[in-house]
Amino acid sequence: MSSGKCDTPASAAQYAHDYIVDSPLVGNVLEHAGEYDAKTDPEETTSLAAHVINAMTIGVNTFVYNAVDGGRDIMDLEEDLSVLAAALVLHDTNKYVREAYGVETDGNTSEAFDAYFENGDDFGVEAFLGDGYRDDLHYLVQRTEVNEDSRETRGTGTETGFASLARYCRIGDQVASVILRNGIEQGYVELRKKLDDGEVHFLELSQVEQPILNDELLGATKEVISGEDDGEEYGVVVGSTSDRVLYLGDEVDRDVLRGRVYKRVKQNITRNGPYSFSCKLGWNTFDYDVLGELSLPVDEKIEQIRQQAVELLKSDAGGIEPLERVPDGFDEYLPSLIKAIYVDRVSEFKNERLQKTYDETYESIEGSKSAKGQKIKLEFITELAISYPDISDELDQLQQKYEPLLEGDLEASVDAIAEGVSSLFGIRRGEAVPNKYRMCYLCGKQTETLYQKGQNAIYRPYEFSKRVPPHEEYKKICEVCNLEYALLADTCERSGVKLNANVGVAYYYFDEFLGDIRLRGGRVGLQQGETIDLSDTEVDKTLLRPQYYVQPFNFGDHPAMGEKNHRMVIVRQLLQAAQDAGMKIVLGRPFTRFESADEVFVDEDAIRQQELLGLDAVDRFGPLPSFIERGDDHEQSHLRRALSLCKIISMVGQNAGMRNPYLQLDQDTFHHLADFAVQNHEHATRLSELESYLETYHTKQLMDMKTVAERGVALFGEQYDSKYKKTKIFREAIDAFLSAKNQQMSDADLLEHVAAQVYDAADREDYAGYVTVEEAEAFVDALQAYLLENDLASLKKLSDWENALVNSYLYAYEQVLYEDDDAESSGN
Repeated sequence: MSSGKCDTPASAAQYAHDYIVDSPLVGNVLEHAGEYDAKTDPEETTSLAAHVINAMTIGVNTFVYNAVDGGRDIMDLEEDLSVLAAALVLHDTNKYVREAYGVETDGNTSEAFDAYFENGDDFGVEAFLGDGYRDDLHYLVQRTEVNEDSRETRGTGTETGFASLARYCRIGDQVASVILRNGIEQGYVELRKKLDDGEVHFLELSQVEQPILNDELLGATKEVISGEDDGEEYGVVVGSTSDRVLYLGDEVDRDVLRGRVYKRVKQNITRNGPYSFSCKLGWNTFDYDVLGELSLPVDEKIEQIRQQAVELLKSDAGGIEPLERVPDGFDEYLPSLIKAIYVDRVSEFKNERLQKTYDETYESIEGSKSAKGQKIKLEFITELAISYPDISDELDQLQQKYEPLLEGDLEASVDAIAEGVSSLFGIRRGEAVPNKYRMCYLCGKQTETLYQKGQNAIYRPYEFSKRVPPHEEYKKICEVCNLEYALLADTCERSGVKLNANVGVAYYYFDEFLGDIRLRGGRVGLQQGETIDLSDTEVDKTLLRPQYYVQPFNFGDHPAMGEKNHRMVIVRQLLQAAQDAGMKIVLGRPFTRFESADEVFVDEDAIRQQELLGLDAVDRFGPLPSFIERGDDHEQSHLRRALSLCKIISMVGQNAGMRNPYLQLDQDTFHHLADFAVQNHEHATRLSELESYLETYHTKQLMDMKTVAERGVALFGEQYDSKYKKTKIFREAIDAFLSAKNQQMSDADLLEHVAAQVYDAADREDYAGYVTVEEAEAFVDALQAYLLENDLASLKKLSDWENALVNSYLYAYEQVLYEDDDAESSGN
């Protein structure tokens, strides 16, 4: 890229983006830091990768703006640019080494830096920057945070030629942190403190209800501000939310901006983007659909109808004999024929030859009058194709009559893109609240357009809607929602998602605020198809520019599992993808407005099984650090825990040959998990994943049951032969508890009764050894404490959970035996 093309702040910022992104630096940050949290406050949840990238982007864009606006050439500053980007990537080195390597340091000390580089330089900083910059980077990193101890790099011991970059390191980290904590508005205030007030601008917009369209509108707005539409540029975008843009540069006239955004959105959606729009054309139906509401050149719309008609003639739709090829030249008449036969339903022609062909075709069709009326449409056009070119004169006459009428139909009476842009800029039509029968069933806007999408639709025309009278068939849809439908339908088609099979939508996003880094293309992807490979969730870590990423998928029945279990499998994939890319997820239904969340993962339509297992919402990427004080009742909800639980369920289910393993576990507690595993896995007590999970997340329950097991061993001896012997004394105790509760004994009598029954049962067995009353009482006391602690002491709950308690005791008993054996082996 020549320097002449980088002589403005926006073009220089684009150059800087390309320069940085062409390296593996950003991808490495996503890959290695995506699974860790940036902050400890639950309301500031974002991944370390997201915070690092946001800080780097804000710092780099601010540096570039000031440098180029001050007359410097960006390509003379490549070394500064590289050092600044690398320093901001490393500005939370202490947090990264604590999470990745367990190295605790008091800030970004030399120890933290040494731990990072000695463990392999995961972000590839030196591959990006080259050798010899460690001291410079350490100097800048220690001056990034206000409270950082910088004594190690102060004075004559450390010299750097990049001291001026410290300002931009502080801007990047501080503004990113303020936005994360207090929102983009406070980020604007903070940035104005650090730069000239007149250079910092905050553009307030109105988020539209339609999420895919909103993403396109916002992206186009940022492109116009940066001058990427070949118009005048206003400045350098710092970042954005779904309805705000923060940028450096000149004040923008909203009306001028709105006009340019409209042109850019139209260009992006209809020409530059991935979308393909079509009419609804079948063997017996036709509707202009979104083509009638987009302000596209009419000749492009006619060409779309022509192409679809050609494909229809080559298919076997409606059981009609397909054509191997459409005669050359005949396809030019198809749009006019579609208008005449499908739209105007013409059955009488002034031309005798056309009339004769129509009548003969109609008579040749078997079936009722209604069936004939449906099939004649495509049959007649097929007959005309077979007779072509002998009837070209007749077709010329028909085309001359109906093509102008078709063009009139295709002139958009309401421009859906213009309506969306107006909504984005807060311009609302002054109309009264419409009658509910004239409301768009998705957004509530007034409309007369019938929703006629047919059987192969995300929402079917005749399905329930509060805004449709009970005896009417069709809902109504406004032009903007119809455009959103077309955008989503095309996205589904490109993702291999069937529209008529219970479509769900996952919104992936780094955080509510996204620093304006324009990365390479690709969307977050889930494996679609007949089988789901749980071990290989594909995620594109080089992400593009949208505020959020829309990933549709099917929630319906899967050939190998039921619908609910299939949903849980998809949730597991989503959680894995979120961890891999360092992004957050909101899971919802199509056409629901995107709203960011404090949590890493939120399912807005969770099923009961998710709620019971804690998989309906996940608070953080990872557990809180050890130095954060938390109560004993603190629930550690994070991706690492959720994915570990999913892995255990999958392992146990696979071992047992279960079709629906996610539906077999009732709750995430010690005795539920132990029971599930012991019942269904022959080596459950030796599963390291289960042992680690229980020790980490159900520590108290596990230790309490281990206490019961240890006292059982002391009372009954070590049993290695069978499950029956290992659990005999425990089952005797549960039976005694049930008997005593049935008799409604007092607490004192109950404990005495159970202890006596346990003592008698143990004393009768030769292999129990010498039994004492004290050992029996200690065993019963521990068991009662466990039951009370876990709300299982009532007659009903104890009866319901008897078998599960036996299995959880077996798990704890075998853990005690293994520990004793390991201790004995170590002693020998």
